[in-house]
Amino acid sequence: MLSTKRTPLFRLLQKLQPSESSLLLIVAISVGLATGLSIWLFRVGIEFFHEIFVVEMEHLLGGFFGKATIVVGLALAGFIVGWLMNRFVGTERHHGVAGIMEACALAGGHLRYRKLPAKALGAAISLGAGASVGPEDPSVQIGANIGSMLGQRLNLTEERIRLLVAAGAASAIAAAFNAPIAGVFFALEVVIIEFTTSAFGVVVLAAVVSSVLSQAIEQTLGLHEPALDLLNYTLGTPAEIPLYALMGLLLAPIAAIFIRSVYWQHDTWHKFSHWPRPIRTAFAGAVVGVVGIFLPQILGTGREAMNEVLSRPEEFTVWLLLALGIVKMVMTGFSLAGGFVGGVFAPTLFIGLMFGSVFGRVINYIQAGTLISDPQAYAIVGMAAMMAGVVRSPITAIMLVFELTNDYRLILPIMLAAVVCIYLTNWFAPLGIYALGLARQGIHLTEGRDIDLMQGVKVSEVMDEAYTIPEKATLIELRDALRHFHVRSICVVNDDGDLVGVVTLSDLQRVYEERPEESAQLTVGDIAVSKVVIVHPDDVLWRAIRLMGLHNIGRLPVVNERNNRLVGMLSRHDIVEAYNKAIARKLQDQHNAEQVRLNHLTGAHVLEVHVPENSPLVGKLIQEVHWPAESVIASIQRHNKLMVPHGNTDIRTGDWVTIVAAPECEDELESLFGQRPVAT
Repeated sequence: MLSTKRTPLFRLLQKLQPSESSLLLIVAISVGLATGLSIWLFRVGIEFFHEIFVVEMEHLLGGFFGKATIVVGLALAGFIVGWLMNRFVGTERHHGVAGIMEACALAGGHLRYRKLPAKALGAAISLGAGASVGPEDPSVQIGANIGSMLGQRLNLTEERIRLLVAAGAASAIAAAFNAPIAGVFFALEVVIIEFTTSAFGVVVLAAVVSSVLSQAIEQTLGLHEPALDLLNYTLGTPAEIPLYALMGLLLAPIAAIFIRSVYWQHDTWHKFSHWPRPIRTAFAGAVVGVVGIFLPQILGTGREAMNEVLSRPEEFTVWLLLALGIVKMVMTGFSLAGGFVGGVFAPTLFIGLMFGSVFGRVINYIQAGTLISDPQAYAIVGMAAMMAGVVRSPITAIMLVFELTNDYRLILPIMLAAVVCIYLTNWFAPLGIYALGLARQGIHLTEGRDIDLMQGVKVSEVMDEAYTIPEKATLIELRDALRHFHVRSICVVNDDGDLVGVVTLSDLQRVYEERPEESAQLTVGDIAVSKVVIVHPDDVLWRAIRLMGLHNIGRLPVVNERNNRLVGMLSRHDIVEAYNKAIARKLQDQHNAEQVRLNHLTGAHVLEVHVPENSPLVGKLIQEVHWPAESVIASIQRHNKLMVPHGNTDIRTGDWVTIVAAPECEDELESLFGQRPVAT
């Protein structure tokens, strides 16, 4: 879709009339240059605010507050960040990478780049003051918004804008971590979830340009600092490789816990949404600061602590490493939920390094005297495994850690541990940290787009109760059960409720016809078919449909994947009902997509508010209310009926009112309704 707005940049290109490939080449280079420079300025900003909120604060207040000075600095920084985000950014459906993924999938890559300066400033203050967040999320936002801005200003198609957003994201990772390869795969694997030749070329070019510019600036100014110091460790024999797989297996539940804890803390903080945003973030900063008094290593990105663990491991006990890993998990979620601006990349690497180092220490203790790798090797591999499990981007995780360490010796253990961790983490938490945030808002993406119709419905949503009979029951009891339930087949279970087979009316008839003299002695378990095609509750419905067609059967037992316990039965009739559910869900997803596009393209928010009983608007007509100037009442849902409001429409208790409004109208709408609107 082409925009009709003609910008000066667009008119210049009309005069020059470059070819499409030349234009993409020029714009990709521009995105790389602008992002590389912006990321360097962002890092300078972080150092600047670190001097203000940590160094200068210690100099001015250290004599009075002592170690508690960090609490004051973080609380003050939190108040400023909360005010900035409340004043200039407002409420957003999704922050950081999740918001970029959403925009690429549903809004053609259109981002509200005018809010970027406030977000970048808030992130620089957060990181400089020592909030337990990472710099990569804001960095990716900077690069992606630069790409989106250039694409929109040039009136490019939505497909080209998506490519430029991905190019900006790759450039940001390349500049922030000096890891252009990881940046490329992050953009393709996470942001647009698309691997094509055209996308690859544009993204690679931008990432290389950004990385080269960033290195040139650092070397010219003498500011180059490697993400991880040069490492000196020994490796064991190839026979040790299975131990890395074991570590990946053990890190999987930790990755799942981290993912769930971040969103659990967001939900918990939502209960305090009536607090002013600056107060909430200041309180979060104070709590993080108190924890930082006892464990200062968890403050900020934690890069210094990571280097110390790798270069001076003797200074860290196993218990201290465990404490750092656990507390970092908690404080990262607490900082983000409390309102600080940042990401989860750096904290994830920190957590993986700490738990990986613990595993390495334990292995070295158990296998003392044998040729086993140093704990530092396990710590490095742990970073990649944890990142793969949390972000669900195995190639990015492998390449990022490889580029951070610049050491090829660990590439095989890294690959193995990352793959093992990501597969097992899927069992504990089916979605990564970014995809889960989108799914919680009803947005399910696969390969960059909405999922197919029947992939959105799980077996557990439509299955029926299973009719069962004990395996020790007699054939007479089987006959009575088939008559009672009016079915032609029934599931056979043991005393624990586990599925042991299925028996049909045909099986019963065959026994009476072929072995009538044995029928009194036989049990249901003797004639049941034990090889049964089954599905699991979390399977998507398309898999069940495929199995039914493949085996020409009309009913499938639903079995708990963990303990073989029978939990339900799926029939063709259930699938017909599920199709209706899928259509309803698809319509809702399309509605969500249009709201997202409206948000991104206009800057307005689609808000919903439930009218409480004590609302001052109850009983008033629409025309009698002094609505904010930048707001429109779009619809009212009353008793499951959707109404288009007019001036003489009254507002009643229990109504759901949908409003399209500018972000700055939210506070005024809250005072009108007596309840804060929620972004949809």
